[in-house]
Amino acid sequence: MNKNLILMCAAVAVLSLSSCLVSKKKFDEQVALADKYKTEKNDCNDKLNAATAAIEELNKQIASLNEAILKMKDNNTSLEEKLRKVNELKNESDAICERVKQQLDALANSSAAEKDKLVKQLADKEKELMAKEQELNKLASELNARDMKVRDLESLIARKDSAVQALKNKMLEALKGFNSGDLSVYEKDGKIYVALSDKLLFTTGSYAVEPRGKEALKKIAEVLNKQNDISIMVEGHTDNKPYISSTSGPVNSNWDLSVMRASSVTKLLVDENKLDAKRVTPAGRGQYFPVESNDTPEGRSKNRRIDIVLTPDLKGIMDILNGAN
Repeated sequence: MNKNLILMCAAVAVLSLSSCLVSKKKFDEQVALADKYKTEKNDCNDKLNAATAAIEELNKQIASLNEAILKMKDNNTSLEEKLRKVNELKNESDAICERVKQQLDALANSSAAEKDKLVKQLADKEKELMAKEQELNKLASELNARDMKVRDLESLIARKDSAVQALKNKMLEALKGFNSGDLSVYEKDGKIYVALSDKLLFTTGSYAVEPRGKEALKKIAEVLNKQNDISIMVEGHTDNKPYISSTSGPVNSNWDLSVMRASSVTKLLVDENKLDAKRVTPAGRGQYFPVESNDTPEGRSKNRRIDIVLTPDLKGIMDILNGAN
């Protein structure tokens, strides 16, 4: 571009020196040419500036691309590491699959006899399990049956206890007019005991029942005649003082006396008060079942007694127990 400018200036100088020789037309042509060169120069400068700006923009893009390339290289390194691990896992998986395949092949190639043996063992175990299951079902059924019997027994015992308590209350009500020192009513072992002192029933050494004793026995019989499910035991008891008889009658010992007294009370209950004789059993206990020590007069007095033992009918309970057994 500088070379063209020099040429243009030289041309202008020549034209000036030879102005007198050059025509005006020629001059105009040269001026027009100079303007053209100037325009071209300005255009070239504009294009150069645009090219310079474009180059700078391209340099920026190149720098950005270089940075992106570096990041891609880092990512590529990470991906390569991950790919390496994946390949390692694949190799391990292939090895496991191969071992499993070998084991399956070994099982497939095992002898038919061994397979039959295993099948037989499995069948035997299944039979054993079925037998155990049947046994368990049987035990469960027996337990359910026993549980039902227990519930029935508990219900029956509860009813029996209620009946015993009711019987005790009736006896207490019937005998409330008598002195507590002459008789007592209490419960023991599921039975009701009506204990009558010898002073209420007999004179010393006698087995004939006194009127006051007969009155008490009548009250007792009135209650028992309404309780047909009660068994009655009449027990005669003495103290340990040896019995001395002045006659040769049927009573020669405490045991004889206890038997005769029990028999006398039983006959009164049956003959005069209409108790069913099948329900009443007399028993002489002698001196062998004291309730107090025989070392004191008071204790001996309590031991000389008639116990009327009332036992509820336990047939229902025994039936359940026998069924359970």
